[in-house]
Amino acid sequence: MFTVIVPVYNEEENIEKFLKELTAEAKDIIVVDDGSTDKTYSIAKKFKVKVVRHKNNMGKSQAVITGLKVARSEAVVLIDGDNQLSPKYIPSFVKELERCDLVIGNRFLAGAKIPLHRKLANLLIAKLVSSKIPEVGDPLNGLRALRKSKFKDLEGDGFRMDLDMLFKAKKNNLRIHELPVSADYSIQKEISLSDYIKKTLRYGQLLLQAVEFLLISC
Repeated sequence: MFTVIVPVYNEEENIEKFLKELTAEAKDIIVVDDGSTDKTYSIAKKFKVKVVRHKNNMGKSQAVITGLKVARSEAVVLIDGDNQLSPKYIPSFVKELERCDLVIGNRFLAGAKIPLHRKLANLLIAKLVSSKIPEVGDPLNGLRALRKSKFKDLEGDGFRMDLDMLFKAKKNNLRIHELPVSADYSIQKEISLSDYIKKTLRYGQLLLQAVEFLLISC
């Protein structure tokens, strides 16, 4: 048995199609609505999934942590609910988890066409992280499978937990494997100037986090 945790925020345009595909691949699903102000919550409630709602937007990291607290199974799959990553990969991730502690997707191995502004930031952070964790080539990938008991003390705000998970896995000598996954960016929303600035700041924070990890581990 495994549980799928889906953190979402204002995904009314994508969540219905995504959940239709996801419910065909998994039965135990937890959608964590991170304070959406659109119809995300009401759309998710139409499906046979457990929906947990944050009163305010707390960031992806806290949404995942909430989902992990609710999940009852040892095997857990994390997948972003923006419909860029396909649920079709989930069975192979669960299968791979039988012989390791953490499975993470790699868009570069699959030759995914990542938008330039994302690709540059991801490659830089990947270069830093892989210098200490060579098993991981796409550290910000939103599709992962993990053994819940191995990750009891995850923390971070925004997207920081994506890296915190990897750093703690390395520190605790956990077994990490990666699988190629493609991504569909054709459905990406048009980015406003304010959103672009927020994304840039987010990548900057993640870059600093990666540098901090390298300094500590030296």
